[in-house]
Amino acid sequence: MSGFFESGDRRIAVFGGSFNPPHLGHLIIAEHVRVHCQIDRVVWIPGYIPPHKKDRELASATHRLAMVELVVADNPAFVVSDMEIARRGVSYTVDTLEALAADEPEAELFLIIGGDSFAAFDAWHKPERIKELATLIVYDRKDNDYQRPIAGEGRVLFVDGPVIEISSTMVRSAIQSGRSVRYLVPNTVKAYMEKNGLYA
Repeated sequence: MSGFFESGDRRIAVFGGSFNPPHLGHLIIAEHVRVHCQIDRVVWIPGYIPPHKKDRELASATHRLAMVELVVADNPAFVVSDMEIARRGVSYTVDTLEALAADEPEAELFLIIGGDSFAAFDAWHKPERIKELATLIVYDRKDNDYQRPIAGEGRVLFVDGPVIEISSTMVRSAIQSGRSVRYLVPNTVKAYMEKNGLYA
């Protein structure tokens, strides 16, 4: 894992998910968080079996990893890790953070999640340990219905950003209905999905 980062990378944000498929909304969120929180490197980590998404339409790990690599290719601040795919089994965030902390002991770790995930965070596997390992960066929507922690309580940062109405479900549905996904995903991902017959 340490080979992904440069010596000056001290603020590293983990951006995990099923990425089924990755889309322009993911890119907007990752870049907005990177700039707003002064992150040196965002590491995108596709999950092998995401614990909260038992998705029957889940493309193979090989395809999802390849698409994420295409998505981040033109941004030098983004890197991709296959650590959860290589580990196999259910992809628990706490295990990923433990491994990253061991490989990058000098780095300050952050975890990018959405407001909906934050609302359910207490149900995650070992949530308190996650917050010991990394500061949560919650990409917030003002209409999310949850209680923000008191200022200074816990390791949580809220980042207000553009409302992104693109979702992987939307992309898959469009493909299955024969509708265009142009401007929902990068052209490289669109071409990859077409070539491999994904989600059709």
